[in-house]
Amino acid sequence: MEVVASTVRLLADLLLYKINFLRAVEGRVELLKDELKRIQCFLKDANQKQADNEGVRNWISEIREVALDSRDVIEMFILKVESKSRLGKFSTFPKHMHYVNKAGKEIDAIQERLQAIHRSRLSYGIRDLGEEAEPVSGSGSRVESWRRMPIWQKDQDFVGVRDDDMRKLLQESILDEGKREGLSIAVVEGMAGIGKSTLARKIYNVVSGRFDCRCWVVVSSGFDPRETIKQLIMQLPKSARLRDEIGKIEKSTKDERYLLEKLQEMLHEQLKGKTYFIVLDDVWEIEHWESLRYAFPDKQDKPSRLLITTRNKTITNYSNYALEVKVLNLKQSWELFLNKAFIHTKNPQCPKELEPIGREIVEKCNGLPLAITVVGGLLVEPHTKRRWEEVLEQVNSHHRRAESRISTILELSYQNLSLELKSCFLCLACFKEDANIPAKRLIHIWVGHGLIRPEGRRTVDDIARGYLDELINRNMVQIKDLTLDDRVKNCHLHDLFREVCLVKAKEEVGFHIIEKGKEKEAMMRTTKPRHHIVYGQNLDTLSRVQSHHLRSLFVINSHSDGLNNVFVNTPFRFWKSFQLLEILYLEGVGWRNFPHSFRSLIGLRYLRIRSGSFERIQIPKWFGHLDKLEVIDAMSENLELPDANPEMEGLRYFSAARIHGLTTMQSLKHVETLKYIGVDDLLRCTSLSTCSVRELGLFLNHEIESDVLKRARASLENMKNLMKLQLMWDLSLSIEPSMIPLLAGLTKLKLRGGMRRCPDPCVFPPNLTHLTLVETFLEEDPMTELGNLPKLEYLKLTGYACLGERLRVLQGGFPNLKGLSIKDMYFLKGIDVEEGGMPQLKLLRIRHCPALKTTNLPLRIITLL
Repeated sequence: MEVVASTVRLLADLLLYKINFLRAVEGRVELLKDELKRIQCFLKDANQKQADNEGVRNWISEIREVALDSRDVIEMFILKVESKSRLGKFSTFPKHMHYVNKAGKEIDAIQERLQAIHRSRLSYGIRDLGEEAEPVSGSGSRVESWRRMPIWQKDQDFVGVRDDDMRKLLQESILDEGKREGLSIAVVEGMAGIGKSTLARKIYNVVSGRFDCRCWVVVSSGFDPRETIKQLIMQLPKSARLRDEIGKIEKSTKDERYLLEKLQEMLHEQLKGKTYFIVLDDVWEIEHWESLRYAFPDKQDKPSRLLITTRNKTITNYSNYALEVKVLNLKQSWELFLNKAFIHTKNPQCPKELEPIGREIVEKCNGLPLAITVVGGLLVEPHTKRRWEEVLEQVNSHHRRAESRISTILELSYQNLSLELKSCFLCLACFKEDANIPAKRLIHIWVGHGLIRPEGRRTVDDIARGYLDELINRNMVQIKDLTLDDRVKNCHLHDLFREVCLVKAKEEVGFHIIEKGKEKEAMMRTTKPRHHIVYGQNLDTLSRVQSHHLRSLFVINSHSDGLNNVFVNTPFRFWKSFQLLEILYLEGVGWRNFPHSFRSLIGLRYLRIRSGSFERIQIPKWFGHLDKLEVIDAMSENLELPDANPEMEGLRYFSAARIHGLTTMQSLKHVETLKYIGVDDLLRCTSLSTCSVRELGLFLNHEIESDVLKRARASLENMKNLMKLQLMWDLSLSIEPSMIPLLAGLTKLKLRGGMRRCPDPCVFPPNLTHLTLVETFLEEDPMTELGNLPKLEYLKLTGYACLGERLRVLQGGFPNLKGLSIKDMYFLKGIDVEEGGMPQLKLLRIRHCPALKTTNLPLRIITLL
């Protein structure tokens, strides 16, 4: 059982490092660790018997609860002692002994519970089968080997559906020349896990450039028509302006029906007169389709296509064309399995001694691509008979206890994860069904829960991305978007895997969701909630949360007034009980100042707030007392620091729309990401040379004299650890790029704001590999100058970066460029690349360039489109 193993590891680590203030209870902690370890020896037998014995299931549940309580007691003791010691309030002997005695009594009580549990095993006939081992494929070296080579980078275009399905859909519907006018609707229907979405994604990529605009949205069972239409609008050109319009409409009314009608009108207006291709993925009900259909222009002389994927056969009645995706036959299933299990091999072949076992495993997948893909990922290595027989036995064993073979295989993939990866996977439960999950936000949540352990010189971000790559390689998490340099930007959890994730999160870590209409059911659960998610208007349930054990609180609320009232009206003593809280995720906050009650959140590691307000929020001095806080994510907020900047020594990531009042980097000495601060704050800042900042966002909102720009550049050149810089200024300004620092370590640069002319190559940092230009309004083609940057590997030109009609790459230009992205360039009519230009190019993306008519490109580049 994962929670017992992780608790044993925690206690062992604490004893190993001999934390000074733990010595007073060291003996008791040692005994607790040994008792939990002794219990582990019986868990293997208990796990095998629990499916057929409710008493055994309850026995396991009691152990899990005791293990979690053990963590709570020890970590609360450490938090109390650390907090009081730092404040100078722990010098008195009586106060010290109070905490020691309290912790000692609680540990003794847990010991008694464990001994009672240990004795009760006899009545269930549970035997000692030895300590539960880590999964064969879950060792630390195993994770490390995956990190060295992300398989998805090789495999991202491989799909588990047949090519003839795609050809049929393209020829007979999507690209059918006989259906050139108006809107044509195609429906792909089939059971869960059969590959509908994968087929749709392949089609979506193939038709890129054939329509004026294209969008993809997941509809799912938790359907909200307003959110769905907003997601579609946000993918259209000029989405920033449309986002502002939506914000104004939402503030002007609370009438949900009226809001839906206005959003439908907005989407209809934006699509009118254009050719469009839209995917509605995973539509469950006819009613869902009915609430969306009128937003799509139909009666027009331009061809547009709507592609719907669904499990509901009835929805095919509303289509012009329907395709039923069927299970793979044995030959197709075997080919897919080989491609997954032998991903490292160019022409995959199965060794003769393994083939009978492999074919038996594949047969049990019933032709479902998702099941075959997942089980193939389990067998990537080692390719030994023992390992394959182990997996076959696990499939057979789980199948005897499960109704669905696909759920058997998905659960098996979870059981074969290492302890660290299981914890990381369970964190995905906090995201909504079919949510677009930003990789950076997911990593911050992992960090907030203390799941990422430092390893030598590797950064926490690198280690966390290794874990994410591992989950993707095992096909448990799907890639949604990649950055230009092939890193995961957004990911997604298949709804079948989400079901596994939710079940395991509820069982293992006390994960509770409060949804509309299910408030009483959620609050009546007997297990202690340790991770709580509140959706919509269920805020009154917060006051009934058993808060002493809570580790994370997510409040996803659409109206800021309701959330603000909860925090203002809830007694201080209630929030004081949240001292073990590590994650606080708030959407819809409406305050101007942080509630004073937050001062008691001494265990807080991650804070995310979204208010939708542009008013400044004051950060109080007592933020310095939250010394565990590592991440502040407030990208839509204006935050203001007090005159005496609080020392936030644990902070590693600090992000807001604007951070005002920064005077010294000494108060943020361990911050690695800091954005966005003003130039005035930069010039006032002291201790720049000793700061840890690797990524900086800098904002200019007024005209600045050239001598001030030079001083700003000198300040930036003092930041020796700086690797990534974003410079932004108001579009009304036109600033010469003379403040770009020539730092040898600076490799990534983003410029956003009017420049009119492209800087000379000598102005850029000497080792620049990534360059992004956004709304720079360059009046002439910049490709000649940029092409002379010798180490540039990735270039993005976005949103009026250039006003000219043509881009021209000369022979020998961009000698090391690997990726080029051109987006929202509305005046661009042509692209010319001379032979020998961009010789290393591997990826070319062109989106939302409606005037683009001609491209004179070498054949090797045309194939990249």
